[in-house]
This record gives sequence, C-alpha cells and structure tokens, in this order.
Amino acid sequence: MNKPSYYLVGGAVRDDLLGITVTDRDFVVVGSSVEEMIAQGFIPVGRDFPVFLHPRTKEEYALARTERKAGRGHQGFTFHAEPSVTLEEDLERRDLTINAIAKSIEGELIDPFNGISDLNKKVLRHVSEAFVEDPLRVLRVCRFTSKLDFDIHPKTLSLMANIVNSGELAHLSPERIWIEIIKGLMAKTPSRMIYSLASCGALNAISDTLSRGMLNSDNKEIIFKALDLAATNQAPIETRVAIFSLLTEHDITAIIRNKKPNVVPRNVEHAKELLTQLRASKDQYRTSVLLLSHLASISQAAELSNENMLDLVMHLDGLRNPERFKNILGAVKIIGQVLSEEMSPQHLTSLTAALEILKSLKHDDLANKENTRTINQRVRDARITALKQAFPKRK
Repeated sequence: MNKPSYYLVGGAVRDDLLGITVTDRDFVVVGSSVEEMIAQGFIPVGRDFPVFLHPRTKEEYALARTERKAGRGHQGFTFHAEPSVTLEEDLERRDLTINAIAKSIEGELIDPFNGISDLNKKVLRHVSEAFVEDPLRVLRVCRFTSKLDFDIHPKTLSLMANIVNSGELAHLSPERIWIEIIKGLMAKTPSRMIYSLASCGALNAISDTLSRGMLNSDNKEIIFKALDLAATNQAPIETRVAIFSLLTEHDITAIIRNKKPNVVPRNVEHAKELLTQLRASKDQYRTSVLLLSHLASISQAAELSNENMLDLVMHLDGLRNPERFKNILGAVKIIGQVLSEEMSPQHLTSLTAALEILKSLKHDDLANKENTRTINQRVRDARITALKQAFPKRK
C-alpha cells in the first residue's frame, strides 16, 4: 500500500500567499483510512466525516473526500472518504478557487483550478457548478470581499443570485448567518460585504428591513463609510453592530438634524426584530437599540438642559454600564466623523463630562431614608444640582 500524503489546504495556503499571518492550519490526507489514522495516533473528532487532531500539534487532518447533495441547507450533504479519493477530487468540492490550492509537505503548490491566478487578479471565483449546492457559500463569499478586498467574478455572483432566488438561504440557521455577518463586520472593509449581499439579493432575503438604509444613496454612503471607519479604528464589535443596525433607518441625517431632541425612544422596532431574528448577543442588541433610540439627543447633547442631560446619561446606561455607554458614543463619534458638517464633537465631550461628574457623587447619607421614592428623588436632585454647578449656562 502506498504511503499516505499530507497537504496543507484552504485558508492557510491562501493567506500565506497573500502575506497574511496564518493562525489556523488544516491538512488533507490522501491515501489513508480511519483505521490507519487512529493507528498512527491521530485523534478522531469528526462527527459527519473523518477529521482528526494531530497527536502533538492538535491541528486538523481530514481524509480526502467527495460530497453529494442530499438535503437542504449547508449541512445537507453525504460524504465519501476512502484511500482512492484524489487530492484534486477533494479540492474540487471547495467553494472558491483561491481556497482550492494545496501545498505539499515538501512545499510544492498544487493548483488545479488556477487559484493563484485569481489571487493575483483579486477575484473570487467558484470552483465548479456544484457551488450552488451550499447556500452558506453566498455569505462566505460576501464576507471574503470584506476580508480580502476582492471582487466577485460575474459568473459567481450570478450563481449566488440563483441560490438566493431558490430560497435556500431560508434553510440556514440564524446563528450561522450572524456568525458570517460578524466576521465580515470585523474584517477590513465591511461595506464591501454589505454591498455584495445586496448585489445578489441576500441582504433583502436575510431581512427586508436591512434594505431600508440602502434605498437612499446618500444614506447608504454614510453607513458604508461609518462601517469602514469603525474597522479602521478597530472599534469593538458592539459599536460595529450598532452602526450596521443603522441599515434599518432610511435617513440618518434627518435624525441628527432634529432640532428638538428628547430622551423618548424613537421607533426602533425594525432593529429590535432584526437583532432578535439573527440572535445577536445581549450587549450587541442593547448597544444598537440605545444608539438608534437616542441618536437625535446624543447629536444635540451640548444643547440639552441639565435635567435632560441627566436623563440621557441614565437612558444610555452610563452609570450601570459605562463600557456600553462608551461603545454607543464611539459609534456616534464615527458617524460624526463621516458627517463632519452635521455633528459637533462638543456633544460627545459634554456627555462624557456629565458622566464623570455623576460617577463622582456619593449618596451614602441617603441610606437610612424611609422609602425608596424619597431616596430616588433626593439622588436625582443631587445629580441635577451637580450638573448645574458644572454647566451653569445650561437651563
């Protein structure tokens, strides 16, 4: 029997060729079996197909395999893995040519589908027509545009639209969709992911509320620039998700230009439904909803009365969750940088200063008051007084 051959495959080869730091390495094994892998000390971990952990490095090694569509969604496949499956057959089942390059242990590159050429052209192109069998590939390709700043090949984009039109995206779990969106938001140019999702119809298929922010070209440009600036500034994911949630609004500048801001939440039901549907985390949900609810007030914070300033800080969870408060203001700061003529940084400075003043107050002397209502009113009065002393020119 021939000796098994081991090849580095997938993202590790791609990223190494692009000069990107490789963090995870996956290998494919040609000419071996489950029994032989176990006999060599590899630890089986694959539930649906033979995947093993190297006994020392703990890196993943999978037997070369082919696959056949047998159901709906991205998990509806049956796999065939045996020693006769070739490396090229294994690579052919992959999504993109740039992910279908292998590297032997000796360093030889095996590129049967011209992935290196596509890397040089900065294009995302499907390997075969079997691309349409996995709806998750639509999201992955869109996410890769954000990560790599590559263009989608027209024929691949057409296949992505066909997948969307088939209704297959409905068979992806919300959690899986959200994972891909989060990865795209954390990548280099998130706007490219959103644009790609819209171009193939996937954005609207995920939720028609996401298309609201795309209807007006100026509004879309604001959101796109803010998303990319958040990536450049390495903003936390909660801030990026909050900006992403602005896609549910059709006119952000109209909110900011509102000359009568208040602390009463705006109608943010679309954003709430979207984030609930996609299983966003509690922090992501809360940060986004508070941003959308109070964007008008934050944008005019320096002009608020001291009483309304206090209410706004409290509504934004400033005292209970200063990190969330910081993330919300971080999103507004980024929007303000995009709309430099629409929003003054003085508003954020005022809110930050107000929070510091409120955090410094001590209310130990109120602990023995007779009822909670009295205590709450005394605390509120003390906070307003402190703000009046700090900002005497306000009402």
